[in-house]
Amino acid sequence: MDLVKELVLASEAGNETAVAELLNNGANPDAMGPNSGALHCAAFNGHLSVVKMLLEKGANPNVADHQSFYPLHLAASKKHLSIVKELIIAHGADLNVVTSSLGTVLHIAAAINFYEILTVGEIKKMSFEARDHEKKTALNVAASFGNYSFGYHIINLGADVNTIDQSGNSPLLNVLYQLERTKIQSWSSEGSNSGVHVKYQITNGCFRYIKPYKGGVNELGRVLSMVDQLEISGYSWGPEGLADYVNCVLLIQYLIKKGAEVNIKNHKGTTPMIFACSVGEAEVITALAKKGASFDDRTDEGITTLHYLAISKRLDGLKAFYKYNENPQTDVVDNKGWTPAHYLADLGGHPDMAKLLIKNGVDLFRCSTKEFVALKKGITAREVAEHWNDHEMVKLLTPKKRK
Repeated sequence: MDLVKELVLASEAGNETAVAELLNNGANPDAMGPNSGALHCAAFNGHLSVVKMLLEKGANPNVADHQSFYPLHLAASKKHLSIVKELIIAHGADLNVVTSSLGTVLHIAAAINFYEILTVGEIKKMSFEARDHEKKTALNVAASFGNYSFGYHIINLGADVNTIDQSGNSPLLNVLYQLERTKIQSWSSEGSNSGVHVKYQITNGCFRYIKPYKGGVNELGRVLSMVDQLEISGYSWGPEGLADYVNCVLLIQYLIKKGAEVNIKNHKGTTPMIFACSVGEAEVITALAKKGASFDDRTDEGITTLHYLAISKRLDGLKAFYKYNENPQTDVVDNKGWTPAHYLADLGGHPDMAKLLIKNGVDLFRCSTKEFVALKKGITAREVAEHWNDHEMVKLLTPKKRK
């Protein structure tokens, strides 16, 4: 009988009787299979009694498997808190062991929102600023995945909210990038509320409740709060993935509250406000603006925050721009001479966005200075809309004759 193979398989399966018998027959508690060892397999699969049995027989908790993972890493990766405690408290597992990518147990926990691990006293004594191969701390990792609960707890334990990774991204920039990735482009659900026909609708990430809903394409209703959205995300009929988006927003707001630098630039020159306006989320734009974030940022291509808001197709974000920007500049152009109205005409958006840009002074006579894809040099916003046969936008973006 191959005791090594049999012990690894029995530990993986959580077969306590077989494990005990194999150990009594002389099997090495540190048995290592082609990938992982007996202790690693038991820890990963949540078999606490087997973990205890192996440790009591002398298994070493500080040995990596052939993929560079330690039992502590594997237990944490599946949120097995009782096993994490057993390894650390009862058997002195080394908290500073790292994977081949320099990930600590906190990096692993951060990636899966395993915030419960932060209740373990020994874990609280770890350095929260340890960095993986991308120079990310655990908070950077949590932010990159939009994991609000882990981020909230580790911030309260003293993690640096302005730590920078190898790309020049702070946790705030990391979570803003994730906000874009979790944004729901389109979803809707209709029903009846107190005998009134209603519609729940997400368009470009903006979640609105329309009551009464009359069937119109451009009906707006009201934007739902993050609290309302989080509640709806738990309903069976709610939009899949909405909680991920909301948790990103909540983490952004908490980072800002706890002192995150709101005018930081990463290695590409991107700022939090540029990220926020590219998504168009009004609550994020508002939180940044109230802490002094600049609306004057622009990329190397000359694309401003207002251009990004037009690209986002978010009316709520555009309204926040004008509400919290003390000196809004609407008649701005990028390096090819495009105004925000050009972008709105190119990508489409709610008619009220065009009206808001016009009200605040966008120049509808302005012509582009460079060719862009199939759109010629010297084109106006109205002509861009004509190119896409957007008749409603053509009508809105037709300039009145100058006096």
